[in-house]
Amino acid sequence: MHSDGYFALVLDPASASVLRQSFATLAYPIAHHCTVRYGTDRPADLPYPFRAKDLGQRFLLRIMGYGRAGDRVEAVVVALVLPDGTLLERGFTENAIPHVTVATDGVEEPVRANDALESVYVRFNGPILEATLEHTRVSSKQL
Repeated sequence: MHSDGYFALVLDPASASVLRQSFATLAYPIAHHCTVRYGTDRPADLPYPFRAKDLGQRFLLRIMGYGRAGDRVEAVVVALVLPDGTLLERGFTENAIPHVTVATDGVEEPVRANDALESVYVRFNGPILEATLEHTRVSSKQL
């Protein structure tokens, strides 16, 4: 964990529950957040379309797919739902493929979901998730 923490779209409890119940098949469910910008506490570092005034605001994410790396890590691919209903599928996070890590085997680090999704994932239109833009220092080991 970087000492400056990270900005993330932190899922509300109902959305986290949907992910755990519908997608988590591995032993250690996480389903906590979509990382927006890692290693900073400066709101000026937020990527488009976010601005400092968006901290604490609620946003919608649409599930766009699911990927899994063997029995080690699984994640859902997400898109940001813009106010006009348009789906922003890339660029709103520093990850090449925006996602929420759903679960791990307890050994693999959640960050490895990036690698799993870059190799292959199943694309589909899934449910809408609700999340709040926050700065946090919460580690997956604390969840």
